[in-house]
Amino acid sequence: MLEETVTVVAVQGDYLLAESQTRSSCSHCGSASSCSTSVIAKLFGEKKNLLRLPNSLEARQGDRVVIGIPDDLLVRASLWAYLLPLLSMIIATLVGNQIGAGDGAQVLFALAGLAGGFILQRRYTQGEKSRQQFEPKLLRIAGIEPVKLEMPKRYGSVS
Repeated sequence: MLEETVTVVAVQGDYLLAESQTRSSCSHCGSASSCSTSVIAKLFGEKKNLLRLPNSLEARQGDRVVIGIPDDLLVRASLWAYLLPLLSMIIATLVGNQIGAGDGAQVLFALAGLAGGFILQRRYTQGEKSRQQFEPKLLRIAGIEPVKLEMPKRYGSVS
């Protein structure tokens, strides 16, 4: 399960609006200040995403909640996003080749196949059933983790 902690910015009836922040791929690296990916990410600024989710946990504005999507769902979404347009482009190019189209026409076939793949992908993912399927789920309200404090040795042990 892929999880992310987000902040509830508003509650609207049975739904909540949660804000997440997009991070660069190297945000966890110790050398993030000298990393070229980090430098490029800073040029474009921080992007915040707003999600509208059913408020199944009765979260309130200001709460930090954990949302998640199953790993297999992420794989299926990636296949729909990347593989379908690519396959439709290859198939259209092969059709153009089989009917004896020239190089310029095959380029047009490839572009038409790519566009057709994107249209198919959009129609599938924009349906109400698919939208609910690909929507992140509210898992839990993020709790405050206890902080472990240690007494300095000079004070001795506390009973």
